[in-house]
Amino acid sequence: MWLELVGEILQQPLGMSRPHEEQVLDLLVQSFNGACSTRNCVRHEWENHLLDCWPRKYIPNEPPGDYDFRQQPLLRWYAFTGETGPQSFGRVPDTLASSSLKRVWEEIAGPFGITHHLSIPLQTGGGDHNAYLIHRPDRDFTEQELDLAKLLQPVLSGLALHLKIAPLPPGASLDGSAQDLTCRELTILTLLSEGLTAEALARRLSISARTAGKHLEHIYRKLDVCDRLTAVQTAYELGVLKQRPPVALHDSDRENRTR
Repeated sequence: MWLELVGEILQQPLGMSRPHEEQVLDLLVQSFNGACSTRNCVRHEWENHLLDCWPRKYIPNEPPGDYDFRQQPLLRWYAFTGETGPQSFGRVPDTLASSSLKRVWEEIAGPFGITHHLSIPLQTGGGDHNAYLIHRPDRDFTEQELDLAKLLQPVLSGLALHLKIAPLPPGASLDGSAQDLTCRELTILTLLSEGLTAEALARRLSISARTAGKHLEHIYRKLDVCDRLTAVQTAYELGVLKQRPPVALHDSDRENRTR
């Protein structure tokens, strides 16, 4: 199903498509036996924004006004560890989010039947934390489901760039043939920016080393560079990739971590 959806989307012009966004969210629900799925963005000020939801209006668009998202367990996991891979609510250790913090969030999410969550961050650069989340009421996500999320992460990140879910920063522009980078090439650039070698990204994307090499050749030609380090730096300068600074933590957060 995912191959069919990706093929269909990549045949369309670049740009956001509401039906395609709904298809991605719906397929996440099906793939993980979820009650609903959402796309969220958390800004530096710890403002949580629900950007899309499937099924429609399953949960409120606006987060609870009196809740301090610095205490949300999954967000604490990403802020404190610096990890960028998928993670489930139930796997956040008590050292980062105590049982009382988890209970508070469960009381908020419980009425909507979404006490268990699996987050798949979009690896698209930038300073905000963008992620797809799958929610369900009855049980934590299995190791097999976490492995599936890891396989889907680069696919979802590439689709986000293709659908312009992750827009370029203000004032940035693409010049020359850099505009012709394909969704796959953008995904490979993202992986290169994370420090993966050609062999490692070939394994991550389940392609041959020769195919990965061909993709790199095309990227180098379009960016007018001759090595992967220069390719990543040029991509940042052109705005093809957006640098993601760490989420700033308040002093109280650091104190909580050390307790």
